[in-house]
Amino acid sequence: MSGGGPEKDPGDYFGSAYRSYEGQNPPKKLDHYADVLRARSPVSKPRLLDVGCGRGLFLRRLHDRFPEWQLSGTDPEPGGVSASSSLVPSATIRQGFVDSIPFPTASFDVVSAWDVLEHVIDLGAALSEMKRCLVPGGVLAVVIPVYDSVSGPLIRALDRDPTHIHKESRDFWVSLIEKHFSAVQWHGIYRFMISGSKYVHWPTRMLRRATPAILVSAITG
Repeated sequence: MSGGGPEKDPGDYFGSAYRSYEGQNPPKKLDHYADVLRARSPVSKPRLLDVGCGRGLFLRRLHDRFPEWQLSGTDPEPGGVSASSSLVPSATIRQGFVDSIPFPTASFDVVSAWDVLEHVIDLGAALSEMKRCLVPGGVLAVVIPVYDSVSGPLIRALDRDPTHIHKESRDFWVSLIEKHFSAVQWHGIYRFMISGSKYVHWPTRMLRRATPAILVSAITG
């Protein structure tokens, strides 16, 4: 999606580092994220905040599948905020960074952040902010690229995004999230573009130690 940004000037992220936004967010991928959140939400009709909502494709998919959910989003880039607001008029979209989320404390049952944390300088502040926005027992779900195991060298070679300032292992991320949340679960995701047109997205638990990305979910204490 879109990150919190290493600087306070996000610039034209979608026009530079993330030009294939639609191609890299196919329905199969968005449905997997949605199914994980539905399964782990503490309530049947959650208030959800998508941090780094980009141009709103995930929020739109949620709206189409679960119209009873209360949806909100943040993104550091004005273009993303505008696009998301147009795509999902019923959602509340605000410009903001993950280390200073523009919503009050305990506003949400679920917070998602897809491909966000690798962009953020102060990871502790980011996780604390997302936790602040969750009700007790609320759920955080994040997707993060990982650069260890057999896939690590290939992922490093293919990663041309200059805003990826954290290129860490899966154990690094899981341990970090465990410091802020409880009941942490995670699985792996194989994902990559083929010939610039077809996007492969395959979640796995059995091979989670060898995937180029992971999805981590956790619960507030």
